[in-house]
Amino acid sequence: MCTKRNILFYIAGLFVMAFGIVLIKKAGVGVSPVSAIPSVLADLLPLSFGNTTILFQVVCFILIFVVRKKADVKTFLILPVAIAFGYIIDLYMFLLPSGNLPIWLSYVVCLAGIAATAMGITLIVRADLMLPSPDALIRAISDRYSQPLSRIKMEGDGIYVAIALALELIFFHHPESVWIGTALSVLLTGRLVGAFTKYLSRNQTEPG
Repeated sequence: MCTKRNILFYIAGLFVMAFGIVLIKKAGVGVSPVSAIPSVLADLLPLSFGNTTILFQVVCFILIFVVRKKADVKTFLILPVAIAFGYIIDLYMFLLPSGNLPIWLSYVVCLAGIAATAMGITLIVRADLMLPSPDALIRAISDRYSQPLSRIKMEGDGIYVAIALALELIFFHHPESVWIGTALSVLLTGRLVGAFTKYLSRNQTEPG
């Protein structure tokens, strides 16, 4: 249901998720699976991280129609959201400082980014509006082929990481965007989304 409350949850979720993605990127120890391809493309092309994120999400947006073979208003609204999300990422890339961090601090920043990303996802899902196009594509595939969403999500993330890693090995001969932080993101994001969801649900049902 599209209410003011849900819209506020959704907008907050986009900003918090983008903040988390940029924190992980700035930490320099590997990006999240869904950001892996845009991160590598930003190193290869004369485009910003936000612009390559838009490019990646537009490709996912097109694939949603290929999978579903139909369209509705909610699906079309994914496209402007994808464009806005890319600009939010570039805003954070500009505002947050860059520089070489001590290795321990890099992992602290990475973990903070993973937590922020998970909270953003929680707020977006809670709003029950449009999913970001990579996640909407995963759900479309799950629905189209009657496969468990968790399995398709895991396989999709694996494909994103494999493509990014292949591009890095071909052009740079070593991994940069795909590293330990990527593994931490895979291991922790889903668990944190579950924890945040339970926390928000419990607080909503408790008497005020």
